[in-house]
Amino acid sequence: MISRERNTQCLHPEAAPSRCGWTNAVSLAVALLCAAACPLHAQDFYLHNGDRVTFYGDSITAQRFYTRDVQDFAETRYPTLQVMYHNAGVPGDKVTGGYAGKAPARVARDVQPWNPTVITVMLGMNDGDYLPPDATIFADYQSGYEKLLDLLRAAAPQSRITLIENTPYDEITHGTEFAGYMATTEQNARATPALGQREHLPVIDDCTTVENLLERARAANPSFAALLVPDRIHPAEPLHWIMAESIMKAWHVNPVVSSVTLSASSLSATRSERTQVSSISVSGSTITWDQQDEALPLPFNFENALMNFVVEISDLAAWDQEILEVNDLQPGNYKLTIDGKSIATFSAHQLSAGINLALLKTPMWDQAREYDAALARRSQLEDADFILLAETTGLDQPAASRILRAGEAQFELKAEAALRIPRHRYSLSPAP
Repeated sequence: MISRERNTQCLHPEAAPSRCGWTNAVSLAVALLCAAACPLHAQDFYLHNGDRVTFYGDSITAQRFYTRDVQDFAETRYPTLQVMYHNAGVPGDKVTGGYAGKAPARVARDVQPWNPTVITVMLGMNDGDYLPPDATIFADYQSGYEKLLDLLRAAAPQSRITLIENTPYDEITHGTEFAGYMATTEQNARATPALGQREHLPVIDDCTTVENLLERARAANPSFAALLVPDRIHPAEPLHWIMAESIMKAWHVNPVVSSVTLSASSLSATRSERTQVSSISVSGSTITWDQQDEALPLPFNFENALMNFVVEISDLAAWDQEILEVNDLQPGNYKLTIDGKSIATFSAHQLSAGINLALLKTPMWDQAREYDAALARRSQLEDADFILLAETTGLDQPAASRILRAGEAQFELKAEAALRIPRHRYSLSPAP
């Protein structure tokens, strides 16, 4: 659970916006065009102050990656947003339940006590029994899904439920242990919009999004591609960012972290968005200024080569825009420093075109990583609490659960502290 901002309109059961390509070699203009091609961000963000989000699903949800990424996305983009998050994913689960209990018991234990106002459901990977498409199994999946939705509505009658299409069993990037099962998972995913229409619920297409990324990865680098879903079922951590991105697009996230345009000749900010620029001055040939930003960049792990590969072949950067543009500079190279930390050297031409600071290891990125680290530790305790309640018995079980949740609360406080954005001091000086 944890954290924070704004009002929203109802989420409509529409397909997610079309994808736009991005590579590190493409100019910033492409990112801006991509964001412009996705009009949903102009609408109010889906989550409200006071919302309580529960992610319901199978082992892919229980990995606690895309769910943590959604929280990272929402909280770094809107640091004053007050929202609580709870993961109710169970390995091996189907719409009817699994080893941790049948669906009625699952909902009663893992959903109802949290009183969610927002529920996401992603199921379907296990519901084909790892066989090629079978009409009887598929009919049971459909009827079981409808019964699960009835249970969720009864347990949380005020909740806004979003259905997320299951990701595919990967027969794209390497061989298969269960021939034809990708077709089954695709069948389950493709049936979700019709279910959403019948149930008057919005649907987010993660299946197509992941398949498109896998196809692109296979064409770009087959070795990396095979690592994206290493066991054909569970997406690797970097791929979960693509899944979270689909959710955040549908939930109308603002793609802008901050955007600043400075004039070196007039020593003024000619444009600023989601930040306040002040104290612009020049000493010799060095320009300095302060920024008080409203948001933080996403905490991508740039030490992970697979994460960098996913950023390169996707449009993630277009939804993580921390733009610095400086005009009227004399030709040459300039070193950017933030809070005394040397960031990188850019040409005057690059600076006039605009730099996306979200792709660099800035102090703002360090802060976002600190926030994500607190969430990761909290997630471990949440997982332990679930294992305790679902898989053990004993007189001291409630007391043990209280201790684990008290530990979660401590990491929530650490995460919240990491969202307090300080004023940053920038300088731009000539470099060789």
